[in-house]
Amino acid sequence: MRPLFLLPLLSFACLATVAHADEQTRTVAAFNAIDIRGPISMEVESGKEQSLLLRGDQKFLSGVITEVVDGELKISMKDKDIKKTEGDPRIIITMPTLRKLIAEGAGEKILTKLNGPRVDISYKGAGRLAADGQVDWLRLKAQGVGEVDTKALLAKNVDVNFEGIGSVKVYSSGELNAVVRGMGELTYYGKPKIVHKSIAGIGSVNAAK
Repeated sequence: MRPLFLLPLLSFACLATVAHADEQTRTVAAFNAIDIRGPISMEVESGKEQSLLLRGDQKFLSGVITEVVDGELKISMKDKDIKKTEGDPRIIITMPTLRKLIAEGAGEKILTKLNGPRVDISYKGAGRLAADGQVDWLRLKAQGVGEVDTKALLAKNVDVNFEGIGSVKVYSSGELNAVVRGMGELTYYGKPKIVHKSIAGIGSVNAAK
């Protein structure tokens, strides 16, 4: 049992920790594509009205640059080194439909409830990207040593180009075109009717067991 005099100190410590997580809502022009560069974690949910929320300490909030150019939301950092930021800084986005994502850098990228006829994803980094939802056509390009898990993104047709030493998981019920270069492992789900494989190196393309 903790001494009673420690309880106020513990409560104060908890409050101090929570205080580091500030939020900032930004208003930007309409967009259906995202280009994010840098070690930034991000969550995107489709099927909702557009919103852009930043969560983190003041160093993170003041260091993030957001602008929309030709329907594409561009996200970057003024200072490329944000390792000293407190807590778990991240960007939270809701939008009607995500058509394209370009992501470079470390950090976690979570895409939920993707929808529409087609989505293009280009991911380069050492972090993790996960996606779910349902689309007719997924075009995926992955590079680096990270993990890309889109098996919960139910796609009819998938074109995937993977270069690296990480792992990629995709779902296809129609036609899968898979190109793997390097030592990476590509696993596919959904029992696609047609599978085209091209492997250069010691990588692999295998159906999920």
